[in-house]
Amino acid sequence: MRMSAAKLVGALAVGGLLLGSTACGPVDSITGGGKKKTACKNIETELKSVASSGGSVTGSGGAESTAQKFSEAATKIRSEGQNAGGDVETAATAFAGDLDDTAATLRKLSSGNLSGGTPNFTQMQQHGEDLGKACGYSGFRIG
Repeated sequence: MRMSAAKLVGALAVGGLLLGSTACGPVDSITGGGKKKTACKNIETELKSVASSGGSVTGSGGAESTAQKFSEAATKIRSEGQNAGGDVETAATAFAGDLDDTAATLRKLSSGNLSGGTPNFTQMQQHGEDLGKACGYSGFRIG
């Protein structure tokens, strides 16, 4: 069975989201204080929400709906990163950019443009790991 390009991009992006879905760890109490902890928790909640509701490009609205969810998540993650500042802001901004790139690719695919390329999922994974480290989480999980 062949997987459509839009479905493949969506599935790979959700994998990146789950890698980036981290919890703030004990390092926060030493390095960041309340704003950082709150921002990291809000980022985690947003990533889990997108991963659970936005992962299917074949559901209601398809690739365009998933692209919109990724764009909205990127905006929220970027904002939470700004609230935290420092390394969380840097990592959140990079990861949000990856989500925006994925959303743009999904929009191109949904309009029939198959020459839009693919997002850099290796980069997305790295930015997700950076975000986890910035939030003080030392282990990563998928799912």
